Amino acid sequence: MGTPPMFKAGPSAIAALICALAACAAPAADGPSAPREIRVGAAETAAQNVERGVSEGEVAAAVQAMIAAAPVCFAWPTLWLQDGGRRTLFIARYDLMARDWGAEIASSSLERMEEFVAAGFLTRRARDELGPGAVEYALTPAGDAIMTGSPYSGERPSFCAPAERRLLAVTATEWGQFDCGNMRVRFTHVGEGWPSWAQAETMRARLAQSWPAPGAEAQGAVTFARRWISSRNRQSGLGRGELASMCFDANRARVIGDDLVLFSGG
Repeated sequence: MGTPPMFKAGPSAIAALICALAACAAPAADGPSAPREIRVGAAETAAQNVERGVSEGEVAAAVQAMIAAAPVCFAWPTLWLQDGGRRTLFIARYDLMARDWGAEIASSSLERMEEFVAAGFLTRRARDELGPGAVEYALTPAGDAIMTGSPYSGERPSFCAPAERRLLAVTATEWGQFDCGNMRVRFTHVGEGWPSWAQAETMRARLAQSWPAPGAEAQGAVTFARRWISSRNRQSGLGRGELASMCFDANRARVIGDDLVLFSGG
C-alpha cells in the first residue's frame, strides 16, 4: 500500500479488521461464480477479473472498507526493558536509560510511550520499587490486536491502527491488466476528525506532518480483483468473490499485499 513516509504498508491479511470497521462488499447472490481451481480445490487462493458490470455500490463499499481499516503504523521507541514475565507486560527502566543513554533519549521514549497509553493501546503503572523511573506497561485488548513484532525479537514492535477515513466519491475507474487486479479506482476521502486513537497532541502533530487536516479532502487510488479462497481456508466469511486488491509475488504463487494509496499527489 502506498502511504506517507511515517506509515508502513499493510497486507490484505487485515481483511477481518476491515470487515469489523465497514461492511465487506460481497457480490450479489447471482453474481460471478468461483473459478474452477477454487471449486475443485486445486488452489488455495485465486484472483478473478472484475466484470465490467460491477455495481457502483459494491465498488464504493470495497473502497470504504479499505480506507477505514488501512493500517497506520507507529514503531515503539528504543527502550531498556526488564522482563515482565508475560507476553503482554513490559517494564521500562527509564532510570537506567537516562544513566547509560542520556536524559534526552529517556525523556523522548517516555513521551512516545505515553502517546500509546493515551491511544488506549497500553496501560501504565509506576514500579518505583524496582528503581526510580521504572514503569510497567501492559497491552490492552485493543493494543494486543494491532501490535506487530516484539521487543524481545528481531522485529521492532509497532502498533498499526486503522486510518478511519470516509469515502467521499469514486472519481474514476480504469480497466486493464495491472499488477494487483484489472480495475483501478481513484477516489476522494476525508477524515471527519483525527482518528479516535490519536488522543495525544504530540501524535496528532506527527500525523499532521503527512496527513491533510481533519475535514480536508484527499485523493487515493487502489486496484481491485475478485478474491476467492478455498472453503477450508476462509476466515470471517472472506474469500467468496469480494472485491480485493491482490498483489502477488513474482511467481504469482501467493498474495503479498495490496496497492492502496491513501494519499496521492493528484
